[in-house]
Amino acid sequence: MSFSSGMPETNSSSPEQKILRVGVVEDDATLRLFLKKLIQKPAHGFEFIGAWESAEDAVKPIADMRPHVVIVDLELPKVSGIELIRQMSPRLGNTAFVVLTIHDDPDKVFAALRAGAHGYLLKSSKPAEIAAGIRQASEGGAPLSQEIARLLIKTFQEPVVPQKKEIPGLTPRESQILERLAQGMVPKEVAHDLGISYETVRDYLKAVYTKLHVRSRTEAVIKYLEHQQ
Repeated sequence: MSFSSGMPETNSSSPEQKILRVGVVEDDATLRLFLKKLIQKPAHGFEFIGAWESAEDAVKPIADMRPHVVIVDLELPKVSGIELIRQMSPRLGNTAFVVLTIHDDPDKVFAALRAGAHGYLLKSSKPAEIAAGIRQASEGGAPLSQEIARLLIKTFQEPVVPQKKEIPGLTPRESQILERLAQGMVPKEVAHDLGISYETVRDYLKAVYTKLHVRSRTEAVIKYLEHQQ
């Protein structure tokens, strides 16, 4: 299991750390057993309250026992982990839900976080990192696998495509023609690009000139560019 998120990797709990009640919702029996053993290690300072293989089985005991942290798989039979978090998170304000999954695609990450997940870890994480993530989530942090943190940063760093400002009074087709002229096309190229005749482009241009109070293609393009600033 392989990730590093900058979370403290420790195998011992300090005297000041409270005992955390932790539950697991995971349909894979082997992983449930692994997480149970991890949580029960005395050095971590956790109390294992139970593991359930479906969201349906988990709802009542989680609501009754109100654990500090619940580890949730996304791919559960019938009701998904995301739906479980969406339903339970508003009702349990003091419970942190931490996703533990194989999925690292943006859609699932954002869906889980929007549903109320407090952290998102991959199943490739080291045991010590999962334990640190549980502690971090209980203290109000947001544990993320390194791969997930990079994905989120990349998403927010993607260049924003500027929105084109439509000139009031022009029809969508007139705006399309003027935009292409501003890109350096000549009327015949515009006609070919839009799949219309050259004569149709000329008719549209006459209307554009009238609406913009200009007498030439150059003046029309200048007005268009000025409007985009």
